[in-house]
Amino acid sequence: MSQPQPRVHTRDDPSDPLVRAQLVTILSSAIFSRSDRLSAFLKFIVEQTLNGQGEALKEQVIAEELYGKGPGFSAAADPIVRVDARRLRDRLREYYASAPNDPVVISVPKGSYTPVFQVHPFNGAAPAGSGAARVQPGLKSSYRFWAGGAVVALIVVALIIASIAIGTRSRSAPPIRILQVTSFPGSEGGPPSLSPDGNFVAFNWSGPDFTAAGDLWVKAVDGDALRRLTDTPQDNEVYPAWSPDGRQIAFVRPNGPNRGVYLISALGGSERKVSDSGGRPTWLPDSQSLVFEDLVGGSRAPIHFVLATGARRRLTTPPTGFDDVTPKVSPDGKAVAFVRTTPERVARVGYAMVAGLFVVPMAGGDPVRLDDRASGTGGPEWTSDGREIFYPRWDPAGVRIFRIAATGGRAAPAEGLPAGPYAVSISGFRSAETFRVALTDARSDIGLRIIDLQTPSAGARLSTWTAFCDSTRIDFPGRFSRDGAQVSFTSDRSGLPQIFAASRDGSQVRTLTAFDGSSVGLASWSPDGRFLVFDAVDGSNVSDLYVVRADGGPLRRLTNDNQREVDAEWSRDGRWIYYASDDPSGRRDIWKIPAAGGTPIRLTMQGGMEPRESPDGRSVYFLEPPAGRPTMAAIPLKRVSVDGGDVSTVLSGVRLGRWDVADTGIVFLTGAPGLTPDPAAPDVLEFFSVKDNRTRRLGELPFPVTSRGYSTPRALAVSPDGRWVVVSHMDHWERDIVVADNFR
Repeated sequence: MSQPQPRVHTRDDPSDPLVRAQLVTILSSAIFSRSDRLSAFLKFIVEQTLNGQGEALKEQVIAEELYGKGPGFSAAADPIVRVDARRLRDRLREYYASAPNDPVVISVPKGSYTPVFQVHPFNGAAPAGSGAARVQPGLKSSYRFWAGGAVVALIVVALIIASIAIGTRSRSAPPIRILQVTSFPGSEGGPPSLSPDGNFVAFNWSGPDFTAAGDLWVKAVDGDALRRLTDTPQDNEVYPAWSPDGRQIAFVRPNGPNRGVYLISALGGSERKVSDSGGRPTWLPDSQSLVFEDLVGGSRAPIHFVLATGARRRLTTPPTGFDDVTPKVSPDGKAVAFVRTTPERVARVGYAMVAGLFVVPMAGGDPVRLDDRASGTGGPEWTSDGREIFYPRWDPAGVRIFRIAATGGRAAPAEGLPAGPYAVSISGFRSAETFRVALTDARSDIGLRIIDLQTPSAGARLSTWTAFCDSTRIDFPGRFSRDGAQVSFTSDRSGLPQIFAASRDGSQVRTLTAFDGSSVGLASWSPDGRFLVFDAVDGSNVSDLYVVRADGGPLRRLTNDNQREVDAEWSRDGRWIYYASDDPSGRRDIWKIPAAGGTPIRLTMQGGMEPRESPDGRSVYFLEPPAGRPTMAAIPLKRVSVDGGDVSTVLSGVRLGRWDVADTGIVFLTGAPGLTPDPAAPDVLEFFSVKDNRTRRLGELPFPVTSRGYSTPRALAVSPDGRWVVVSHMDHWERDIVVADNFR
């Protein structure tokens, strides 16, 4: 770094001692004390700036001096500094939402790594003797604050607007506090459910092994009291829901011979199975009935279930090709909020999915749409007065919790809550009209690994692999280019999911899209490597196919209709693009469309997914849609002529997203499905030869591709020559429970 220069103070700048005191306060808070890396990041940039090195804080400098990266560090290949800077800005916003009266605001403007220090403009006077300028409330302090600390002002304005739009709450309420309720080894979630009084939280905990099935636990929010409710090593218990009278907890076992909806006392003891199927239970106010989602007539919908009699009543009928999921009953029992989405949302995060937030009367009637940018991975939650609904929603930074009036209107971020895609749980009102909000503090890292199949292996195991374009977010493979030199992949490393491309050795990473939609699917290359085609859900919640140049740039929309097009595949001659689409009856079939645009042609009539052209260019391989749509089911792989016609079965036992076509055959992954990887049945690469129609084993993978029932939309890509494979791997999966206290 260059020689230090004294920090230049303006009239409105706080003194260095005051900044350092504020830094200590921030780092000792619950929000930062649970993140050593972000704390080190903040401390480093603040101290460097106070020492006159602020202007030298560049991405390369931080990578080398803070993270210990070598001189060969490539910011294009490793976005760790940008990712952590974005996370740091989120944590600072969260901190100042919980501490609005702190005398000094430390902010990091977007596009810069140099922090800005400013006396809080809403703080009437600085501490005596601090050397900081006094700022009169309501007066603009300086351009520097409004340029660098505008985030804090926007939070305050947003909260004022929200209070006007939603109703005035108590002005004497204490500031928001983020309480770290659990930080156990492994994964805690479920998602969490607060007791009605907000004093306890029920959750699922895997134990130290985050891949293991989890049991239900109850922990005090304000203390160390911890109680285990279930002890079933082979079963996973999820979706706990506390009854309004505080006496019982409903939960779900989603898989295996014991699957179903259960009840157990909040104090522990024997459990009672109330339904053989169903998910995400929610209670009616009398604690005598449940509403849960269940599969009825080919789609999932909310079911009203009376505990005393077992009577069931369906509350909605979703349109063909959609599910109505994650129901939540209003506090007065008169309405149910839910998410209407496409079926893939359950375990295939990042898939091109459409999701909207709806409310339907409990007595029956037409659902009312409140928002069309809800996340399909988390559900709604009512405030105890029934006036608002909290829910995960897409925005340009990814997925975070928003709040909206139950009668509709404009959604606003729930400022003060950590960002994340999972549902929250809200307690009843406590003192000063405040309530508690429990949520999962999630850190997911699903990376890519590339394997050279020509490298000698240790016996039956493929022992050599290399991390490919690694990040700390969720990545999944797309396709290899026809020459095998380039690989496309999808990642949310910059916020919303986008299409990326890189050379096979991991160099020359580049972002190809800047899509402002809820999700983006995989990208397939044109034969000449100049273009890619992909599926995406746009800002209007419409799923279509798009074409982008291999160096990025404007998008060309290939389809534009009310159907849902996914899984695009470019033909070898470059003339056609194959894809899967839902017809008006809701059945998904294989289609093709001219690459230049034009009239689509239907190739199958009895269902089809994930089209891939055969090596000779005369047929299209595809998967038969699984019955009941389980995402990890082993299903038949079939073939149809590129002109349509008769369908024949090629292979059995292939799974969605776990196969690809090379020039000489089909490479696919096998292994034991389920929540937990089975060491006795590891993921295995197999090869089906189109020359002799025989299958042979390529080798066992030295790592599990997925775990805890989670699967990326695609987990495998194979180079055309069959030498290279890119597979997904769950590098890190950590879940802790936090509670926002004094929320309003």
